[in-house]
Amino acid sequence: MSSPVASSRVAAGAGAARRSSPSPGPRPAAGSSVVRDKDATTMMRRRLYQQQHPPSSVAPDVAASLIAVANGEAAPALTGPPRCPWVTPNTDPCYAAFHDHEWGVPVHDDKKLFEMLVLSGALAEMTWPAILSKRETFKEVFMDFDPLLVAKLSERKILGPCSPARSLLSEHRLRIIIENAQEVLKVIEEFGSFDNYCWGFLNSKPMVGRFRHPREVPMKTPKADAMSQDLLRRGFLGVGPTVIYAFMQAVGMANDHLVTCYRFGECCSCSSSTEAPAAAAMDGADNHSKSMVKDQEVNMICGLVECVSLEPSRARATTVLSIS
Repeated sequence: MSSPVASSRVAAGAGAARRSSPSPGPRPAAGSSVVRDKDATTMMRRRLYQQQHPPSSVAPDVAASLIAVANGEAAPALTGPPRCPWVTPNTDPCYAAFHDHEWGVPVHDDKKLFEMLVLSGALAEMTWPAILSKRETFKEVFMDFDPLLVAKLSERKILGPCSPARSLLSEHRLRIIIENAQEVLKVIEEFGSFDNYCWGFLNSKPMVGRFRHPREVPMKTPKADAMSQDLLRRGFLGVGPTVIYAFMQAVGMANDHLVTCYRFGECCSCSSSTEAPAAAAMDGADNHSKSMVKDQEVNMICGLVECVSLEPSRARATTVLSIS
């Protein structure tokens, strides 16, 4: 018996075949190349998605939703295993997929860490769903998030009137990304890797929140404060504690899936640390308890982000909430 993911893909493929099959009557004229180009684009998107997200790595309902979106159809409502409550039946499929197989998973690749630092910094101007919808453009503009290549980017080229980067972020934020790439290279030279530097703040042990309610999830922690201050001291920009905590959540330095979410246990199991998980959980919970999200802010959780100051000198009381 085929898996639910395979079945959904077969169904989607059959639907695409029916749509692309020629209708009775005369063959279309040369203008039909537009239709063929559209079908080719759809197939390329589908193959790219299948390569990036094998059947075993994505929940069936999320896979079906993403395939539907790639085919230009309305995405079906999400069902499946229990998730964090900020992932609702109407959640953008890309965002649900991010929750289901990236958010909270420990990352130790320097390029991936830099990517998440860039995307978390973009929360100053956009929400997570909006950022994820432009992820491929981010990768194209910022050289697949290779800090060595990004550090050499020309500001004139990036900020040019025809540059796709102009559709992503403000000029100030685009400059920050290039400058931060240069600082990442200095960190790599000093610590051997950006991974060693980042995880050194936690002694390579992820913080595990074990929260039951969204209102318990913090916006920042003392460890996020410490990392933020050190990054600022080194010359990084736009790395306030709320942005850094969003980064920590995205790269699995903090597992803030609620205990009722099916991803909580999975993220715990894929942690690179094999030492006393209870001690790590206690440490994370202790730090988390110092900064709690207010009840009235729960509806803003997971992407409804307000602008945050980009430099310490412009600090305000504005709140930024991460994905959790």
